[in-house]
Amino acid sequence: METVQTEQKTQPRSRYKNAVLLVVLTLVILGGLAGAGYWGLHRQYVPPEAIASAERFLSLIKAGNFAEAYSLTTQDALPGRTLEQFESNVRRRVAVDALTSTVEWRGVKGGFQTYGNRIRRWLGGRKVDPDSMGLEFEAGPPVEVRVVSSPDGKWRVTYFQTHAG
Repeated sequence: METVQTEQKTQPRSRYKNAVLLVVLTLVILGGLAGAGYWGLHRQYVPPEAIASAERFLSLIKAGNFAEAYSLTTQDALPGRTLEQFESNVRRRVAVDALTSTVEWRGVKGGFQTYGNRIRRWLGGRKVDPDSMGLEFEAGPPVEVRVVSSPDGKWRVTYFQTHAG
């Protein structure tokens, strides 16, 4: 019996494997970017100026500087139309003696705005910041401070109160 020798032609499939690996890697990267983009656009946005204004307001109340705290309000019926009404409202709504010297922002009460919403508003040529928001602080007892965006671009306090945790 004769033996026939056959030669196997083996072509390296490394080109094919490299192409598949490149496609899989590209899909993973694109999926990661899409996920990160979705996460980033849906993150909560709170204007830092609004938080700073409310923190300053609470610090001034704690310090007993009601006149300067009043200047940060809308100066209408809710906070008080006069400095005397404002002081009366502060004493009635806020446990001033229980406030600590440190004020820590805890979050937004009620609805919030996302970064995606800001981009959509900006692209539409509209105002990007929300008109009003309720902010929660820890200053000894929990404190809610509602702020509104004024036409001059500043955040004004429109309502405030301490409440149960």
